Amino acid sequence: MTEGREDPMQREIPFIRTGAHYSRAPIVEAIIEIRCDLPAEVNLNSLKGAVDPDEYPGVGNQVEVTGTLDISDAGVRNETATQQTGFAFTRSDSQRIVHAGLKRFAYSALRPYDRWSTFSREAWDAWLVYQRAVKPSRATRLGVRYVNRIEIPDPMVEIKDYLRTAIDVSPYLSQMVEGYFLQVQVPLQSYRAAATVTSTLVEPDRVDTTVLVLDIDAWQRTDIDFSTEDSPAVIQQGLDNLRNAKNYVFEACITDATRGLIR
Repeated sequence: MTEGREDPMQREIPFIRTGAHYSRAPIVEAIIEIRCDLPAEVNLNSLKGAVDPDEYPGVGNQVEVTGTLDISDAGVRNETATQQTGFAFTRSDSQRIVHAGLKRFAYSALRPYDRWSTFSREAWDAWLVYQRAVKPSRATRLGVRYVNRIEIPDPMVEIKDYLRTAIDVSPYLSQMVEGYFLQVQVPLQSYRAAATVTSTLVEPDRVDTTVLVLDIDAWQRTDIDFSTEDSPAVIQQGLDNLRNAKNYVFEACITDATRGLIR
């Protein structure tokens, strides 16, 4: 996949650091996802050939949980059901995970994260193995997701000092919060995509720090026919575009105080 392509937002917002590399990047997990339609005959056994077992010896089940809530005169009834949808294959060093499902492929890289060119090349190689094994007919959604853990050397902080996307607490209440969770979905018209942004506070490793998680999932609905000759290039270009979208959202969400921590 290409590196360093011009981002249209670079011309509009000067603080965007397209192509830049933070020396202390807070990335704890990066994920590339391709949702796709598979032939009817593909089943869970077919997915066992979606990776090289020597490279990815760890195997775990992936399940989907569904629930129903029935409210009637008789009371409230809540029912849940689980169904296995695929496998999670872990590399021998536990740093990479291939999620091979009946509706999706995902490649996950845990820290330490290197750079997009390395990560996307690894993901593409894993995708080709999955593609040969189950022969998907078309791609329905592309996604690039990065989970960032921002460690602040202060046990008491004002969240808005570090994140521009945050919750407003009533001025009549304490501005120091003990629990915090925000999720918002925003359209990104310049990228023909959308982003789901989640931020929360998590338990720090040390009592003298605060840890904020900023989770950015940039995604795009698509309809790419794998029988066409240009489908690989279309997917790669789509993922590159979503990576740029993710960078834009990250830079738009953080403040200079956060940049000072990760430069």
